[in-house]
Amino acid sequence: MIRIRFPAGAEVPAFLVEERRGVAVTADPAVLAAEGEKNGATQLSGVDRVLRPLFEAMWSRSPRMFHLVSVETRSGCNYECSFCPVARSVDPRPPGEMSLELLEKIVDDLVALDFTGRVALFGNNEPLLDGRLVGIVEMFRVRLPAADLRLLSNGTRATAELVTALFRAGLSTLIINNYTDGRRLTAPVRRLIDAAARLTSFDIRVSVRDRHERLTTRAGLAPNNAVPAAVPRGFCALPFTDLHIAYTGQVNLCCFDAYGRVSMGNVAVESIRDIWVSTRFAPYRQSLLRSERSPSTPCGTCDFDGFREPTLNRERPLTRSDLIAGEEPS
Repeated sequence: MIRIRFPAGAEVPAFLVEERRGVAVTADPAVLAAEGEKNGATQLSGVDRVLRPLFEAMWSRSPRMFHLVSVETRSGCNYECSFCPVARSVDPRPPGEMSLELLEKIVDDLVALDFTGRVALFGNNEPLLDGRLVGIVEMFRVRLPAADLRLLSNGTRATAELVTALFRAGLSTLIINNYTDGRRLTAPVRRLIDAAARLTSFDIRVSVRDRHERLTTRAGLAPNNAVPAAVPRGFCALPFTDLHIAYTGQVNLCCFDAYGRVSMGNVAVESIRDIWVSTRFAPYRQSLLRSERSPSTPCGTCDFDGFREPTLNRERPLTRSDLIAGEEPS
């Protein structure tokens, strides 16, 4: 099933208004969160008011294990988005890809943890540029049968054949950011829609986006919005829930530290578990639990609202709207 979300106010194309097998237009934030539902003062307040005390209680005795690991299998993107620090023309990182040996070592470390959470086989890159991706998905699925394997792509290389191969290899969900003017669908996405009757058993989600939109500061790295309007404050859950492994094997502070300015270690020489529980994460976590974002760190220039689900075990995912409405996570 292909589920498509358009921004508020965007007109749904006429060919999607009619019922089509395997295609649905959605406005459900539990399926796809629209950019207008993130990173405002209301969201920041909800995260700080509801999630901060919850994480404080959860971590009061000992560290909890992450429930999302992001594995950047290679560097690079083939697209230009004004807000992105790794867009094709501005990414300063040298080209490279993670070796299969290191990928296997990451899988070994996750197996040792009995990991059943979410594995995002992407980072600050376009994952479909990696010609090994079908085999990588299969590697993770065989060794981590209960994990939620996800890809986030700009969709420019997505064909019905490749998408089918990825899901048959074990992919759980494919999310496509359809970058245009925030209204039109790209040609590759339209071709997937044309093939939707053959893709009904797959979880494909398409977010229609504006590639020139102004989003967060990306921890001071966004080319079109590097400086926050005010000194950021408030809790952020990312160092409590996410482990971001760059294509070099380095574990970055979080996904917004796209250039790896703060290293938590390297999975090539340390176990994932040892990195996660090391003292290197401690000062960032302690500061965020005080609702402080130190100006001497990437956090001090980051205006992300800090939202992450405290657990992935809910029947329906928790959303920012739930926090604003006053729902307490269970």
